[in-house]
Amino acid sequence: MIKIQIDSRLVTPGDTFVAIKGAHIDGHKFINTAIENGATRVVVSNNEKYDVETINVDNTAEYLKNYLIENYSQEFKDMKIIAITGTNGKTTTAYMTYELLRKLNVNVAYIGTIGFYCNGDFERTLNTTPDILNLYKDLLKAKDKNCSVVLIEASSIGLDEDRMAGIDFYTTIFTNLTHDHLDYHGNMENYLKAKLKMMDHLVKGGYAITNSDDKYGKYFKSENTITYGFKDADIKCTWHNNSYSSFKYTYKDKEYEIDSPLFGKYNVYNVMASIGIVISLGFNLEDVSKYYPTLETPKGRINIVDYKTNKIIIDYAHTPDGIEQVLSSAVNLTTGKTYVVFGCPGDRDRFKRPMMANVVSKYADYFILTNDDPHWEDEMQIANDAIKGIDTSNYEVILDRKEAIKKAFNMLSENDTLLILGKGHEEAIIIKDKRIPHNDLKYVESLINNE
Repeated sequence: MIKIQIDSRLVTPGDTFVAIKGAHIDGHKFINTAIENGATRVVVSNNEKYDVETINVDNTAEYLKNYLIENYSQEFKDMKIIAITGTNGKTTTAYMTYELLRKLNVNVAYIGTIGFYCNGDFERTLNTTPDILNLYKDLLKAKDKNCSVVLIEASSIGLDEDRMAGIDFYTTIFTNLTHDHLDYHGNMENYLKAKLKMMDHLVKGGYAITNSDDKYGKYFKSENTITYGFKDADIKCTWHNNSYSSFKYTYKDKEYEIDSPLFGKYNVYNVMASIGIVISLGFNLEDVSKYYPTLETPKGRINIVDYKTNKIIIDYAHTPDGIEQVLSSAVNLTTGKTYVVFGCPGDRDRFKRPMMANVVSKYADYFILTNDDPHWEDEMQIANDAIKGIDTSNYEVILDRKEAIKKAFNMLSENDTLLILGKGHEEAIIIKDKRIPHNDLKYVESLINNE
């Protein structure tokens, strides 16, 4: 058990509090609170002396990283840690594989966007890739529960900030690379470089699973590479249902068939990535295929609600490519009209906002631009950025997300589809320093129940 905290509110008697200077919050401001809550040691970089044991260092974040590596990284050497990176598909691939391995009687954990899952237990997480301290704590929990395999979503920012320092990967997976996070990385070259840091963690002889159809896939190879795709690949899709993700594929000259509960060509890629993972773990593909129809989809990823003759789809898609993949697939399923509710997050990549709106305008019969998480940015400014990419008139702006969803819900007629995009599994809308409770799926269910 690691008796260290970087959040003063979580300190319990006997803990060490490490004061980290973050982008928005300086942990040094909360040292006295940590001591009041029972911290018996503090690690600081301000040259101050406190009423408990005080360790002064040049860089507290570096101190914490080195301390964790030195004292705990060896604890994970017997675990097969699998890292998945890419702009889209990380959560679906990781969670689907987690569900699959559980059906194969593997003690397995998943750490990512929708939480920390360990042998069926669940804890909420704040980031796609947790900070290094919480990642180490989660890995220790997984070890205590005898997990032999851990699936981790490796975000580009998490990799760039070295949150996985000291952790070796048995298998790496690259899904794709499209426009996202350029507010942080600056350009696609830096975005790619951040993703490639995942490969520095791959153990000698480890497996690299990569999407050979993506132009960046060639950079994510190792001495043991398994490629997947529709073209020249080890796991090659030879046929797929245009609407759903049922498909046939070949591996080592043998053909297999998958009946997947997901829909869309982009989810065929996610399933093939999952197949690559189970190959790296040594499973027989004939034993594996039968379980795919029974797998649960992750929260907020293509959650479909049937309403009269209509379908309401809640999905986390929040990049231009992700939105296009979901919408192009949904249109194939729809005989009526397609409605969309979506927004763009604040304090994030402004460049992608008009691109997102442009994609929606191409596929939707009508759409409503609303709030996502404005954070500290002006809500109407975010909407105006998105509007720059729209050259049609088939939309309106309703910043209140509940009102936007309600308006679109009431527009449904016969055999229509409503897509509510961007927040997926999330339980709140973040406006400045407030978290306003909201979940798209729960709100849709309340609208149906109140009819």
